[in-house]
Amino acid sequence: MRSLRARWVLAALWLGGLAAVGLIAAPTAFAVLPDKMQGAAVASRMFYLMTLAALALGCLLMILERRHAQPLAASTPLFLVFGGLFFAVAGEFGVVPHLIAAASTHAADAGVWHAVASLAYLLQAGCVFAYVWILPDAAARVAR
Repeated sequence: MRSLRARWVLAALWLGGLAAVGLIAAPTAFAVLPDKMQGAAVASRMFYLMTLAALALGCLLMILERRHAQPLAASTPLFLVFGGLFFAVAGEFGVVPHLIAAASTHAADAGVWHAVASLAYLLQAGCVFAYVWILPDAAARVAR
């Protein structure tokens, strides 16, 4: 039971952070700062810090989830945590450098890179949301 609470709190922090940054903080940076590039710099820094938090929270969840993943091939919660980590890393370190390069040069494909970065962020949030959603049922199955 203690492990279930710990996993739920870690996942809630991760999902809450994603929601706070993506739905409140980043749009506010663009709305408040006069220069669009300043807003982009502030939002980019917040997304980077959220990625670091996702790495820490996701790794802790992987450790806790691995203890309960029996057998490993049937562990949906473990794979959802892995998916969230994958999309966090792929988005921040794979897509965002291209987005920054395209935006700083006002390239035509900046919008495409922004869409891909947004998709990676949404997929990360989707994995974490699905994890939180199925966690009670998954924990009940292991307890039986």
